Amino acid sequence: MRSVEVIKANQQINKADNSGEIRKKRVCAYARVSTDDEDQINSYKAQIDEYTTRIKENKEWTFIGMFADQGISGTQTKKRPEFMKMIELARNQEIDLILVKSISRFARNTVDVLSLVRELRFIGCIIYFEKENLYSDDPKIDFTLAILSSIAQEESRSISTNVKWSIEKRFKAGKIHVPKIYGYHKQEDGSLIVNDTQAEIVKLIFSLFIEGYNINDIRKILEDKGNPSSSKPLWSYSSVRSILTNEKYTGNTILQKTVTLDYLTHKQIPNHNLADKYYIKNSHEAIIPSAVFEIAQTIYNDKERYSTNLVTKYPLTNLIYCKKCGRSLKRHHVGEVGRLPKINLDCKHNPRNPKACDASWLDANLVQDTIDQAIKDMISNSKVFKRIIEYLTPTYPLNALYKRLERLSEEMVELTNIKASTEPYDLPKIEHEEKILDTEIKKIRKDMLHHHRNTSTINTLRDLEKDLTQDVPLLLYKKLFGLIIHQSGELICILSKAHETHELLHLLKEQTKRPVFLENLHIDYKLKKGINYKVILHE
Repeated sequence: MRSVEVIKANQQINKADNSGEIRKKRVCAYARVSTDDEDQINSYKAQIDEYTTRIKENKEWTFIGMFADQGISGTQTKKRPEFMKMIELARNQEIDLILVKSISRFARNTVDVLSLVRELRFIGCIIYFEKENLYSDDPKIDFTLAILSSIAQEESRSISTNVKWSIEKRFKAGKIHVPKIYGYHKQEDGSLIVNDTQAEIVKLIFSLFIEGYNINDIRKILEDKGNPSSSKPLWSYSSVRSILTNEKYTGNTILQKTVTLDYLTHKQIPNHNLADKYYIKNSHEAIIPSAVFEIAQTIYNDKERYSTNLVTKYPLTNLIYCKKCGRSLKRHHVGEVGRLPKINLDCKHNPRNPKACDASWLDANLVQDTIDQAIKDMISNSKVFKRIIEYLTPTYPLNALYKRLERLSEEMVELTNIKASTEPYDLPKIEHEEKILDTEIKKIRKDMLHHHRNTSTINTLRDLEKDLTQDVPLLLYKKLFGLIIHQSGELICILSKAHETHELLHLLKEQTKRPVFLENLHIDYKLKKGINYKVILHE
């Protein structure tokens, strides 16, 4: 007759090590508080002391460690370093039991709680939730955990909503909380006081950027000068960029520039009409005039239109174009003359191209010397120089342009607010008005940029006028001339006060038909070569 005998499980066998001795249960504890408030810190310290003592006093337990995260939200496990360290040890089967005060201290994300409990349970690591009196190896734990962790998650959502409400209330009252910012000392009451040393570096950054230096150039200049950033001796691209785009340097503050849409991930995204913004005027002392900041934004937001690479190793780059084919003249190394490299400029970018332009090449050094002479001839001829200064002198003061920009920006804000409550059938009319305003704003911004650049060009020309024996600053090439055209071996220099190179290129062939107000021949007697040049004003 068949019989059945029950073989009782011996739990002690599973707890024995290789030597056959009974191994103590390896136990750790986890504690977390989400803020640095004094009450929570006291609770945090009490949890650590209580769990450490309890585990060490239990003779059947081996104390693995106390893992604790302070001032960190429980909605994301990956952003809690101590928590992740503990989970990694558990995955390596170095922990048998984890003690934690409650489910909400372990995690506030339902998915995280359930997935981690199941994963650790599978490899033999049990979690004990003290407040709920639950062990993760309980067969009914998943259902209970799903409910309790959902409650914890909803509590987190409610807290997030309340925090948002309180922050917006402070914003509406004009109360601001500004983090530490380069160029300022932050006082105990949260106010900002200008740091004179750092403020000079901020001014230099804006000045160089508007002059035509790109962000990487500025970063290298600051490092060469030995100007340290806020915390590191080296400047990064992002640190320079953040200064150039931060309105706080004008003494004003925009609040809620970013928003957090998901309370679980806490990911911040730019606030593009997702929530109200708050503009606080004169919140602290300014370092940069508002007009200068707006000019920098014009350049930064439209880098292709307003070149931020006026300063290059080779000052003629993207400045000289062939009239015949419309392509730029590029440098080509063609040999050496007396141990010095011989560089030619031509539009044949690909010599193997059967449709290559047959325009003549130019000696790069001769071209540069010709442009230098053209600039000095313009200055030395008093009648021509007076005409150029009059041409470059702005019609309106920069401050007047900025005030006009402010008025237009306020009108745009009002229009946006009206649009938010407009009936659908009225939207086309509002959008049409928006488009007109946007065009006007862009024009004012462009006028402000050229106002600054033309004023800077005038100052550079006047400095050069004092001593014409000095070298012509290479930066002056692109500040003064919007375009240089190569035509049958001669150079036609287009002086433009309000147009970028790409705009003048559309009218390349028409430019050569404009009246010439200065013409001369530059001769290099050593090379026994010369280039004729003409200067044209683009009215």
